[in-house]
Amino acid sequence: MEVMTHPRCELEDDHRGLHAAAVRFLDMEPPKTVWAQWADGRDPESVVVLRDCARGNGAPPGADDRCTLYVDHPGTCSFDLLDPEHEHLMATNGAYRRMFERGRVSDPEDSPPN
Repeated sequence: MEVMTHPRCELEDDHRGLHAAAVRFLDMEPPKTVWAQWADGRDPESVVVLRDCARGNGAPPGADDRCTLYVDHPGTCSFDLLDPEHEHLMATNGAYRRMFERGRVSDPEDSPPN
């Protein structure tokens, strides 16, 4: 099993309280995820299991998006957050941008055999 060694907070920038990064998704009902938590400038200091946020973006079925954070998280739901790393790559890396302009990220396993 992979273990995240440099977690990145998944909550909106400049939020109050603990930072949090998803560590492992649990296949259970209701859906839950293992989250690492830490305070500003510190290494992760706790791991908690939290129910998934049930909010959706209100789009029609097939185009809808669910929040990937935990229930009662501070700030904005994940579908309304901007990822600065993704935005930077979209602006500066043509190959990366083309993957998203086609409507999905390519999976090497989808490629036909040589």
